[in-house]
Amino acid sequence: MEQIIQLEKAANVRDLGGYIANNGIVRMNKVVRSASLSELSKHDQVKLEEYGVKKVIDFRSPSEATEAPDKIISESKAYFLPVFGHDETKVSISPQELLKQLEQGMTAESQMINVYRHFIEDEHAKLAYRKFLQILLENDKDNTSVLFHCTAGKDRTGFGAALLLDILEVDHQTIMADYLATNRYLNEQTEYMVTKAKEQGASDLLVAGVKDLMKADAAYLNESYRAAKEHYGSLKNYVKTGLGFSEQEIKDLQKLYLTK
Repeated sequence: MEQIIQLEKAANVRDLGGYIANNGIVRMNKVVRSASLSELSKHDQVKLEEYGVKKVIDFRSPSEATEAPDKIISESKAYFLPVFGHDETKVSISPQELLKQLEQGMTAESQMINVYRHFIEDEHAKLAYRKFLQILLENDKDNTSVLFHCTAGKDRTGFGAALLLDILEVDHQTIMADYLATNRYLNEQTEYMVTKAKEQGASDLLVAGVKDLMKADAAYLNESYRAAKEHYGSLKNYVKTGLGFSEQEIKDLQKLYLTK
């Protein structure tokens, strides 16, 4: 079961600890996934500081980060690692632009499938995820956490969480359950966006597109696994060959993030 961290002004904030792996249990207070930190309350900032968050990784695009900069967590170091040069996940896209793309025949679902392939195929994305794993390797003190996030904590963050859990040899069913849990924690936000769109006279096509963009779907994450298998044979080989991580570095990550 995922470990939610309840905050006042941030959603989908979860400790990845507690999951059972082949050779242990993922450590608590070591790595946290999250949605945007741009609206953290003072209470939230203090809570994350007390939780031991020392490094914050931002996967968002430059425009997303500029429009909604992270609130600072005291005693933490910030890393800006945009997975893409712009918001390919479409979470921050304007309704007008989304509708235009949908009317041109580009379904939201097909766009998201492309995004999840890009995590594997895009060179810029690979650089970001390699640096992500390097930062995790440096987190060698007990009860100190690396927090990583994007806008919704769903796609770029969801893939990052799946990548780490796969390296730690957590089973695929558990990894997928962690990924899909986002739908529960973003349900209120999604319903708000849908209601607002309807109030503004959005078409059924646009409303359906918003729902597709805001959901975590097994087909999306499985596309990353499929692309990794096509190009590298497996997600683990993507880590080795695509990201240039050695077998020893993988073992070091397992040692740091697993406990018996």
